[in-house]
Amino acid sequence: MSDWKPPPFGTPVWMAIPATDVGRATDFYKAVFNLAIINKPGREDTSTEIRHFNLNPGLNISGGIIKAPDSTGALSAGRGGVVINWFVEDVDASAELIKKAGGKVISEKEKESDFGLYRYFEDTEGNVGAVYMMVKK
Repeated sequence: MSDWKPPPFGTPVWMAIPATDVGRATDFYKAVFNLAIINKPGREDTSTEIRHFNLNPGLNISGGIIKAPDSTGALSAGRGGVVINWFVEDVDASAELIKKAGGKVISEKEKESDFGLYRYFEDTEGNVGAVYMMVKK
């Protein structure tokens, strides 16, 4: 840890995905994005409170699928807040994976300038995200 240097100010470093059912949400993100759940020391990957993951070790972005509190608080599952855009190879193929994993596709495929395509989805916990792909010129 002594050689660790903090990233530049303002760099995203943690992604919290709220869930009412951590296991169900974990299954969804594994099926759709092949999200690798990691074991933290002293914790098993079957926790009902949090499941940790690393998105890209080179970017130093990690996160967790976190049990949302029953009462209204800062972290709650459902619509609202920041939308995470997940890079994919094909938004149409991803839409099928989303539906198969228990999520919902909630928008048509949209064009993002001349650079890409995106589509919004809702996960099993009611959180809204988007899948995004680059378009070859």
